[in-house]
Amino acid sequence: MILETPRLRLVPLGPEHARELWNVYSDPEVARYVGGDSLTPDSTREQTERWAQTWTDRGYGQSAVILRETGAFLGRIGLSVWPDWNETELGYALSRSSQGKGLAQEGCVAWIDWAGSNLPDDHLIAVINPLNLPSLRLAHRLGFTLSRHETVNDIEVGVHRLDLSR
Repeated sequence: MILETPRLRLVPLGPEHARELWNVYSDPEVARYVGGDSLTPDSTREQTERWAQTWTDRGYGQSAVILRETGAFLGRIGLSVWPDWNETELGYALSRSSQGKGLAQEGCVAWIDWAGSNLPDDHLIAVINPLNLPSLRLAHRLGFTLSRHETVNDIEVGVHRLDLSR
């Protein structure tokens, strides 16, 4: 499945994107909120393999964000299920050079629209480190509100909720 917006193509993320995703993750300003020092080229490849399996198992998952005009890889946006909570998360990580241009919001809106029409869930979550102010601002613009706090990898994060209108 491919989602398209005026500026983006969102294609299933898989191992073929591992090198480009590692280029995004290798920026310390991006990595600090998506895994930090634990990220390596190998862990990124393994992560893309798991996400490819999610596409096979569920029919949706994380997407590679491709700029339609140039074909450039910008990062990832998509849906993941948190098994411990049985909730679906909208997650995103874009290269620093792609931030602040409305691209993440554009891709997230495409996924929210898809989820509202195709998932049985009545809501999505966004799991955000409270120090990640740009991500918090984006979640707020998308309509997410703080629902609760959880501890993930020894870090207290906010779990933000977006009700899916039917």
